[in-house]
Amino acid sequence: MPTRKSGPRQPRQRIEREQATPASVPRRATAEAAAATAPAKALQRNPLFPVGVSLYPLDTETQGPDDWYERDLSEDLAALAEARCALVRIFVSWRVLEPQVGQYSEEALAKLASLVADARAKKMQTVVCLFADDRHADLTDVGWGKKRDPRTDSYLLQREVALAQKVVSHLRSDSGVFAWQLGNEAFLSGFESAEALEAWVNALREAIREIDPKRPIGLGADAETLYRATGVDATDVLAANEFAVSHLTAAYRAYAAEGPLTSGPSTYLDAFLLRNAHRGRPVLLDEVGVLALDHSAAEEAAYVRNVLWSGLMNRAAGVMLRRYRDMDTERREPYFLDPFETLVGVADSEGLPKPVFSEIARFVRTVARIDLKSHALIAERTAVVVPSERFDPLPSLAGLYDPRACLQAFIIAKQAHVPVTVVREDDDFGEYLVLVVPSAFKLRDETWERLGAFVQGGGTLLMSYGGGDAPAATRDLFGVEFLGDAGPRSRLSCRVAQADILGALESFDARFDVPNHALLSGGTATIVATDAKGSPLLTVNQVGQGRAVFVAVPLERAIAQGDPWATPRPVSHLAREVYGAVARGAGCGAPVLCRAPEVEVALFQGEADDVLVLLNHAPEKVDADLECDRRVASIADVRGGAPVAVGGKAFTVPLEANGATALRVTYA
Repeated sequence: MPTRKSGPRQPRQRIEREQATPASVPRRATAEAAAATAPAKALQRNPLFPVGVSLYPLDTETQGPDDWYERDLSEDLAALAEARCALVRIFVSWRVLEPQVGQYSEEALAKLASLVADARAKKMQTVVCLFADDRHADLTDVGWGKKRDPRTDSYLLQREVALAQKVVSHLRSDSGVFAWQLGNEAFLSGFESAEALEAWVNALREAIREIDPKRPIGLGADAETLYRATGVDATDVLAANEFAVSHLTAAYRAYAAEGPLTSGPSTYLDAFLLRNAHRGRPVLLDEVGVLALDHSAAEEAAYVRNVLWSGLMNRAAGVMLRRYRDMDTERREPYFLDPFETLVGVADSEGLPKPVFSEIARFVRTVARIDLKSHALIAERTAVVVPSERFDPLPSLAGLYDPRACLQAFIIAKQAHVPVTVVREDDDFGEYLVLVVPSAFKLRDETWERLGAFVQGGGTLLMSYGGGDAPAATRDLFGVEFLGDAGPRSRLSCRVAQADILGALESFDARFDVPNHALLSGGTATIVATDAKGSPLLTVNQVGQGRAVFVAVPLERAIAQGDPWATPRPVSHLAREVYGAVARGAGCGAPVLCRAPEVEVALFQGEADDVLVLLNHAPEKVDADLECDRRVASIADVRGGAPVAVGGKAFTVPLEANGATALRVTYA
């Protein structure tokens, strides 16, 4: 295994811009001062980051399934085109297109084609979803199906193949079709096994490829949320498609990050699922929007703003909003909603844009000014490892606790401003410098061997104790002797023994429930901190060319199981310092130092300048004090305007509550 001495790619030599540098410049420079004063260029979409919206076939609950796309959508498409959206999703109705076996409605096919043509005329493309369920239009409820399951019944599968070929043949020559989506998650959640899902997908893919060998094919399902809902691991099935999607369901939010939409873990959940969905293919951040009718317009806008910017900062291939118009519903209580109902749009039921629509238009205009061909997001050399035990059935508790612990590890890394991604236990570790294994109960034997080789070759492993017996590999890798599990504690104590090895740690005693506490005795490891009784709490062990860091409590799981908003400050500080110091020591720390943990930072590196993107995860205004590793000449809003001189390494950017900004940074 090659050594991992080097860190992330350093900024290349820039071409100096011709500009005067004043002799004296202020340290504080604001985004407002860098706002556009010169006339803006004509609005353009960013071809590498399309934004789109789903156009559902019914607008009111009083309509029936046969009213599929009854209303003229030209007005909606015009509004989306004006906002420079690039994609719209439309839904095929099997019920309407094939009212009798083998008899297709030419009128319905013509209507479908007219939707595609109208979008194309307005310089947009369509994602055509062939089999979907929206709980209103009964899109797949064919009367002649006699209640057989369209997912597994062999006869209905033949009819689905025929319908897919009919639709694809009818639209294949229209450049307004961007991609085929086989089904949405509401429909796919009806599968009870990965084998049945794979058979269905393969049959439809082969049928489409006979007619259209080029256009991308995808599934509208997120592997993690689908597994949580159904127990079906669709990872391998999804990998067979040209693009993947990631989206958050109501049930998964309630499980992983229940709480306000605009603060705390909830604001990181979309990005976590997005990172988890990456398997070497483009990932569309899909079905973005609030999931219930009980949020204010301001909350809707703040939430969507957060997800849009999170997508850009976490390598999404684009974003698709949940719905354009609100469904005009009968009076109901929000908690009676079906989790797959799609009721809330970016415009009201009359088509009047809501504040969230302005957020979309503003985001599209901003991203259009970032050249993603010449500016690349800095590589993530730190990865949170999701253990394979996450897929073990009950009575194993790993499926309940591991995803939440991994989400918390992802959040801690983000708060330490470390570029981070998410991998699975059986993925290749070769491209990473730091691996984080948070609070795992048990890893496979072969994984311990791979982790040992990873550290021997120069990598850094950060692992927190998960409870129970520790494997024999713990002694060799972490250099400590395991003496047993001391069980739960209601207080966490830290006594710093070796300063500055793992960041600026502080000694503390805090009321904080931990479910397990490993009792350790010293070995070859350096003891960085102990508990109040002298038992090692943090250790660092040099192994070969790398390091292995051990935390004697399931820190991430304890934060996730408790109240994340009530985590004591010393505990949060401990976690951030350890994560940040481990990444810095491996050469892949924060690309820009930020003293506000609630501000997410992403750096897009270019030849002549960089683009710095900041996102405030807090519902309050924050002043982000930033420091670069080289002297900054100026910053400017990417949308244009006069640059603001900095003349030093440090500057401050104020961010509104849940606010975001993108700055062009030039260096002296």
